[in-house]
Amino acid sequence: MRSQEYSVLSADIPWESEDIWRTFAGYLLILHIPLSFGGLDAVAKVLRCSSLDPLTTYTAKPHHQVWPFFFRKFSFRPSWIKETVLWFGLLVSMVFVTSLISDRLIGPEDAYDPILKEILSDSPTSRLVCFFLYCVIAPLSEETIYRGFLLTSLSSSMKWKNALIVSSLMFSVAHLSGQSFFQLFIIGCITGLAYCRTGTLAASFTIHCLYNAVILFTTIMS
Repeated sequence: MRSQEYSVLSADIPWESEDIWRTFAGYLLILHIPLSFGGLDAVAKVLRCSSLDPLTTYTAKPHHQVWPFFFRKFSFRPSWIKETVLWFGLLVSMVFVTSLISDRLIGPEDAYDPILKEILSDSPTSRLVCFFLYCVIAPLSEETIYRGFLLTSLSSSMKWKNALIVSSLMFSVAHLSGQSFFQLFIIGCITGLAYCRTGTLAASFTIHCLYNAVILFTTIMS
């Protein structure tokens, strides 16, 4: 009972339980293609043609609007800053420890993407764009998809701990990186725990943003 009380997520979601994975696929494809970031929804509103918008027309419950649901998820809640600081500190510590263990078991590897390092060292403009994409766009879209939608939806039909594990696994798999799979899973779990505890994506987004910023900064300094 105490375990369930940890999560403050509501079971009231705009989707039917049987539509969760179908809706997830739609959000994944639309939000992960930069030129389509919410584009279909915007076109549907401009042309006043709701049939163009699969996110609200085909998957949402009647009289439920999708985007206001997500906007409310970014509202500030009491103690979210404190929770964010605590979980971010834990995330950095866990990634550091797992990296040390990995180096001992597998051997030391280059921790930084050479392509990313080249982009960051190319020019101030490319560095600024890279920081914007990695620290704003990527965390915003991924937290909306994996925590705001998938974790919220799954926790309405299963125990929140199981929902946390499943959504974190999907987060890891979607990055198509076997080398970083476990660390990505940890990131998914930590941001998911922060979201479950506070009920706001502001916490998980901030943690995700700060973590990516640390990675970029250490890549520049390496």
